Amino acid sequence: MAQHYHFDDDDCFVIEQYNERVPFAGFLPGVAGARGRPAWVFYVNRGQAVASLGVRNKDGAFLEFHPADKAWQLTPARGFRTFVKICGSNEGTVWEPFQCGSAAGVRQCMYVAPHEVGVEEIDPRVQLGIRADTFTLPEAAVAGVVRRVEIVNNAAGARTLQIVDGLPQVLPWGLNQWAVKFMSRTSEAFMGVEGVGERLPFYRLKVWPSDSPRVERVIAGNFFAGFLDGERNAVLVDPQRLFGSAGDLSRPAGFNAGSGLDLDGQVMANQTPAAFQVLELVLQPGERRVFHGLYGHAATHETLLRFVAQAGTPGYFEAARDRNRRLIAGISRRVFTLTARPRFDAHVRQCYLDNGLRGGFPTEVPGGAQLYLFGRKHGDLERDYNDFLLQDTPFSEGNGDFRDVLQNRRMDLFFAPALDTKNIRYFFNLVQPDGYNPCSLRNTRFVVHDARALAHAFARSPSLESVLTREFKYAEMWEAIAAADDPEALAGDILAHAQEVEDAEFDRGYWSDHWTYLVDLLIQYAAVFPDRLGGLFTDRSYSFFDPTHRLAPRGRKYIVTPAGVRQYGAVLWSDEKKALIDARPAHRYKVRAQTGRGDVVLTTLLGKILTLVANKLATLDPFGVGIEMEADRPGWCDALNGLPGIFGSSVNETIELKRLVEFTLRAMPAEVGECPLPGELADFVGRLHGLLHRHDLAPFGFWREAGALKENYRDAVFMGFSGVEAALSFAVARRFLQDVSAFLDVAIGRARTPQGIVTYFCCEVEAYEQADAGVEVTCFRQRPLPLFLEGFVHAMRVATASEARELYAAVRASELYDRKLGMYRLNAPLGDEALELGRIAAFNYGWLENGSIFLHMHYKWVLEMVRAGLFAEFHADIDKLLVGLRDPAEYGRNPAESSSFLVSSGFAVDPRQHGRGCVARLSGATVELLHLWVQLFLGSSPFVVEDGELRFRPEPTLSGSFFTMQARCVEPFDTEESIASGSAVFTLWGSTLLVYLNPARRDTFGPGAAGPVGYLLHGRDGSTRAVADRQLGAADAEALRAGRLRRIDVMLGDEPHHLQQWVTTADRSALFQRQLHQPVFSDL
Repeated sequence: MAQHYHFDDDDCFVIEQYNERVPFAGFLPGVAGARGRPAWVFYVNRGQAVASLGVRNKDGAFLEFHPADKAWQLTPARGFRTFVKICGSNEGTVWEPFQCGSAAGVRQCMYVAPHEVGVEEIDPRVQLGIRADTFTLPEAAVAGVVRRVEIVNNAAGARTLQIVDGLPQVLPWGLNQWAVKFMSRTSEAFMGVEGVGERLPFYRLKVWPSDSPRVERVIAGNFFAGFLDGERNAVLVDPQRLFGSAGDLSRPAGFNAGSGLDLDGQVMANQTPAAFQVLELVLQPGERRVFHGLYGHAATHETLLRFVAQAGTPGYFEAARDRNRRLIAGISRRVFTLTARPRFDAHVRQCYLDNGLRGGFPTEVPGGAQLYLFGRKHGDLERDYNDFLLQDTPFSEGNGDFRDVLQNRRMDLFFAPALDTKNIRYFFNLVQPDGYNPCSLRNTRFVVHDARALAHAFARSPSLESVLTREFKYAEMWEAIAAADDPEALAGDILAHAQEVEDAEFDRGYWSDHWTYLVDLLIQYAAVFPDRLGGLFTDRSYSFFDPTHRLAPRGRKYIVTPAGVRQYGAVLWSDEKKALIDARPAHRYKVRAQTGRGDVVLTTLLGKILTLVANKLATLDPFGVGIEMEADRPGWCDALNGLPGIFGSSVNETIELKRLVEFTLRAMPAEVGECPLPGELADFVGRLHGLLHRHDLAPFGFWREAGALKENYRDAVFMGFSGVEAALSFAVARRFLQDVSAFLDVAIGRARTPQGIVTYFCCEVEAYEQADAGVEVTCFRQRPLPLFLEGFVHAMRVATASEARELYAAVRASELYDRKLGMYRLNAPLGDEALELGRIAAFNYGWLENGSIFLHMHYKWVLEMVRAGLFAEFHADIDKLLVGLRDPAEYGRNPAESSSFLVSSGFAVDPRQHGRGCVARLSGATVELLHLWVQLFLGSSPFVVEDGELRFRPEPTLSGSFFTMQARCVEPFDTEESIASGSAVFTLWGSTLLVYLNPARRDTFGPGAAGPVGYLLHGRDGSTRAVADRQLGAADAEALRAGRLRRIDVMLGDEPHHLQQWVTTADRSALFQRQLHQPVFSDL
């Protein structure tokens, strides 16, 4: 690791002379605990790090939000500033630490930890050192950001220091981004600061700035306070008092003038205010003093006053800092990992944290509901295009996109098996009758159908009735009952009368790939609960999401342009449908019978799968190979936004349809049974099945006739189903799926080439006719796009072992493989005529979504290498393949953190950037890394059903380099655990240690592999039992899955041995000591 980048003893990532290093942007987690109120903080490696902070979204900024390119420029001047006047022999000297271009001998370090960010400067010229650490306030009544500043006197004599510390410009509550960017001068007239005399400034607009006859006061506000030893420091909110004539904020002209700052009569309105604290310290030689700054948001001024009385108690902020550290560490410990590769372990921890920040963390809340807390859409300084949302409420749930959240939750059963079918039900319920889904998710709402049953609670919580008479968020309910006696019991009473409702909306369109991640969700369910698959298909409680938008028929969306026929305007809004939905009192977005006016239509999971299969099969392109991008949006690669317009199609979705069909055939009950379907859907499936047997139909004919069936079906059900029901027997469903599978095999075969597989096609219209219904295309010419890694990823999932090796060799021989970096590019060069494909062609090759190492897809490929059995190839290249193991000097940021993309060596614009990680953390790469983690330690199917009984049969594929060289004592879950040398430790269910014991440190794959040969089971009740077998039987497997085991030691070797001698039930500590100090199971 380069000398400028390293980890310290606390696993904190340190960047020496950070102002001189390659710029990057990051953020704090924004997690305040279940009952806290989160704030967001973005930082850069410039100045004092913090670039912007606030609550909720960009409109809630206290320190203005700027995209990364501007944040790198502005943070040293607009972010936190510290001015220290050294009194005495150097009278008048003002020192401003942390600035760029510091003198020789000045040491500047940045400290990046999962829970906080800090900067430090040691300046031998002034013989002072200073460190400023920033973290978010946990579990408080207000949303806050705490700044802890420690200053040390390195001189031989005592020093008197006058200090001004804080922000030169802050935003009062009530503004939004548009007003800040485009109407900032006028907005100043609305601004006011209260509470300066009490040393507790409260910043807000006087009224909401709307041009409306309804004038409303602003109640909430942003605030600031400075503390030294529990006492509040003097505050400065008038920036001119400090900066004087330096209106550009470049120097503290008012502080340099010699006399002290005049804090009386500050201007507190009609200008953009500041948030500085002013204090004086006398430091003895070597003495250190700490002061704190608190920046945040409160719902009312009264709330702030109550909180500050608590915050002023001695030790409050140090305790809050420790609690924040333990809060974030408590999240990450659910994936506790201990190997001989500590940077791999850190990468897993960070990816779990970041994965949950996008998809949410499953949390049981008072009342028994399982909510996904702390998630948010991935918006940050580099993803400046996205609008994130952190609700500043207890039990905070953010927004997210269907695809992102679904992907990021797919491994959650390995962390929280109590979820069972929750995510399957949630996401399949969002599938519409047309096979699409809403884009934007807001997690879950609740509805109480008979609020009168809870009338006894209204007196205890007067505001509760207005909440329960509509669909409500859990946080709204909690805020209404928090002050009641025993709110936890009341929450349980309410939820007993409530139903969960999926909370989603159309938002930005229909992508062609969103549904495909449902396949992964099902496969991971089978990996944990293979014995429950039969019941999964017969539970008739699944509904359909009711859309406000419909798909236009082909004739309407095919448009003649000067460039030729194009496909535009494919998705249409319906006022009539929206009015129908809005008229419903509850479950508004669930499809009804009687064309939308009857009861909610329910089916089984098989019914929802058949909905997808029928719609997607009928969307195969005119050449019978890829699934069309028929709805204005592309697939996973968003930058191909032009491809739908030129009749694009994707083989990825064809392969995923094959996987869905094959999974269903394997998992659906073998016995006789029926699947209830809406009559229209059953008819659609039946007619499609008939087309599959029309051997006279060429692909174009199938496209034409299947497309007509699909349009007729969608037109019939858009307002709702009729209510007529049909029962499809399992036998008929199975025959249909078998025929679809064979049909798709042919389709996928058409995409294979000597270079591997084509991912995307576009179609050029060669002939068309004008008909009454619009443009009718009579002839297409198909054109394949250059190679994309994505197609190879999906092809690996259905490949045989030999086919997988051929695909791997094809990728390595192509321009998808970046030989300089040893990583895999998103795509090969697109050529000179690619602009119509979308913004992908506007990006220089090697940057963003054009030829970069797009980490999500790169990690998908790496995962498929391992799943396909290419273990030796993976482990040989692991130090290049995983960013957590790469050189951070090249990566340019904390290697434990993922990035959206690394600049590939194809980027000719600036070769100095090759290998640099860009766009921080909240990427789909996190779940791919977690899936890889599970795959390496457990294999694809750790739980299996054999002879009708459950078995636990792990298949680790770890190289010998993963096994520790020394014995260790660790305490991941409040119990000290002894870990022998030659171990690799993994965590199941967030609390059960799985310890592989491999004293010879042999590979667990390939010739001479060491495999499981015995188990030592440690129950939570203190029991210990040995099992001499390669697998655990039904009772032990169920005990493991139910969480009744605290720890499992898995012995790796060649043959099962009798292991009872290793159990010392009378003195379990002796067993631990033996493991700790002696080679374990050396006879294996």
